[in-house]
Amino acid sequence: MKDNNAVEIKNVTKSFKIKASSGKQKYKPSTEITKKSKNNIVLDDVSVDIRRGEVVGIIGRNGSGKSTLLKLISQIMEPDSGTIEVRGAIASILELGMGFHGDMTGRENIYIKGSMYGFSKGQIEERMDDIIEYSNLGDYIDNPLKTYSSGMTGRLAFAIMIHVNADIFLVDEILSIGDVSFSAKAAQHFRNIAKSGKTVLFVSHSLGTIEEMCSRAIWIEGGKIQEDGSAKRVCDNYRREMIESFDITSELAESGVIDAQYRLAKMYLEGSKVGKDEVVACEWMKKAAESRHVQAQVEYADMLLEGTGTEQDTTSAIFYYQAAADRGNNDARVKVSTLIGKEDDKDRTEIREMFREIANMGNPLNEYRYGDLLLKTAWGDRDREEAFTWFSRSANNGNLEATCQKAIMLRDGIGTPVDVGLAVDTFRKAAAVGHQKSQNLLASLLLSGTKIEKDETEAFKWHLKAAESGNAKSQYQVAVMYREGIGVEEDVNESKKWFNIFSNSSIVNHQLTMAEILKNVNLSDKYTSEKLLLKASDSYNSLAMYRLGIMHRDRLDSDMNTAIKWLLSAAERCNIQAQVALGDILIKGIGVEKDVTKAFNYYLMAAINGSATAAYRVAMMYKDGVGVEQNAECHDTFLKIATEGGNADAILETNHNSR
Repeated sequence: MKDNNAVEIKNVTKSFKIKASSGKQKYKPSTEITKKSKNNIVLDDVSVDIRRGEVVGIIGRNGSGKSTLLKLISQIMEPDSGTIEVRGAIASILELGMGFHGDMTGRENIYIKGSMYGFSKGQIEERMDDIIEYSNLGDYIDNPLKTYSSGMTGRLAFAIMIHVNADIFLVDEILSIGDVSFSAKAAQHFRNIAKSGKTVLFVSHSLGTIEEMCSRAIWIEGGKIQEDGSAKRVCDNYRREMIESFDITSELAESGVIDAQYRLAKMYLEGSKVGKDEVVACEWMKKAAESRHVQAQVEYADMLLEGTGTEQDTTSAIFYYQAAADRGNNDARVKVSTLIGKEDDKDRTEIREMFREIANMGNPLNEYRYGDLLLKTAWGDRDREEAFTWFSRSANNGNLEATCQKAIMLRDGIGTPVDVGLAVDTFRKAAAVGHQKSQNLLASLLLSGTKIEKDETEAFKWHLKAAESGNAKSQYQVAVMYREGIGVEEDVNESKKWFNIFSNSSIVNHQLTMAEILKNVNLSDKYTSEKLLLKASDSYNSLAMYRLGIMHRDRLDSDMNTAIKWLLSAAERCNIQAQVALGDILIKGIGVEKDVTKAFNYYLMAAINGSATAAYRVAMMYKDGVGVEQNAECHDTFLKIATEGGNADAILETNHNSR
């Protein structure tokens, strides 16, 4: 056995004989029952080392073999094959009532349990007061144990165990039994035990407790070790498996977990991880809706209204929309108001037809707008699926808002099956070119570890980029991450700096407003537009940066170097006005070397994301072959976009060309 190991488990297998069910319950002689029994393998060739001084959490579903492993280590059971070596004395709580007698008092049970740990009567009496104080049972200590709650019994068992001079502590779910204060006290005691070089193994379904207490976790699934590693990583992967697995979701749904019922309905509806079945999907959606899952209420009402997996029933649909509306769901409020207040829905149909027609012309911004309209007025999954199609089309044409919305829908399974990997890649595309909402959402996803492997380092990187683009949520998160050393080395000064920036973000818009007022009104020499814009730019506000750039560009004593510096800073943060202004400077070579290719790129980015002025510039550059190869088709496309956006020059050219 290695010197630094407390427990070594090698190739351990453990099985139990169970009766094999034939599907019919009939009386059979005992000899026949024996013939029909079979071996249920609970642990299958498991090997693992537990080092001294570790606090190790063991997680897994019911029946996965967690508790059996602890019983084998404690020698309550023996393995069918393989070996278990233990260095040191063991103290354990594996079954709550084990070693206790219900008719005896708590005090008398301390003597019984203490003797099982090898204490003499005198040694127990020396520890008696400490055990009673730690258990916090007070006068109840002299009441019969059968009058105790499970929490009181657990506290007594734990108090006895921790006063044992053992080297290895084995605990099964005890921390979930007591109240919050006792659980916190127990958790701290385990940490103190580990610091003294002793070892703790405990089974728990509370992943939060495992993450808080342990540096290591072992995930057992189907009698085998699924994963062994850092507690945070293993717990994150276990959560993701529980969310994404059809078998686990189905098991949880059957046991009444509402979120699982909703997820199972979506799996059947989308045909992801199981064959598509609208009838079964509708049944599970109804169960979740009846249990007051708000989104399930909305989507079940959609199914009732459209007759998806069930008969059409407008009256029941209104009932479920109203239930969700009463709990604050705005989508449900719009729908129930429409159904109750209108005899028809001509207005909705009309505006959709108009936006669809304009979106079909190929303008990425209008493609995004039509997708947004479809999503906000969706009556069911068909509308959401069509919205996803239009967001994808706009995203493929470079619109950053559409790219971000596509990623959100992939992340949440709206209008498309959940695909978190593709969602992350899609967020990254927009984040990489400065889209701050995508940066923030990507960082939050990586930090939470929900549905994907947690990556605190990359999460910090994107939160920092979003913070430096002016996103207040990320500014606060960066301050916290610097303070606590999450994804970055702990830095108190940087933390204070970002807390200060976040604090100032609440007044940035007022600073910008006053800066505009001060262009025409003098208050005093100490208040100027430039000073306020500089203060706003300290919070990384891109509009303040753009205005500073224009201010330096347009002065009589213009300072083009400073102007370009500020415009570049704003353009990197996806400020469309700054991108257009930089294009104008670069195409003319004003105070900087002329660069028509860079100018075209700035114009193109601004045009795709909504600038009619930039769209006209791009159209003309395609027409004349400036900064890009001549392309008549692209000229026509961007001229149309500029015209739709109301650009006067584009309208004149379009009218001229039509003559």
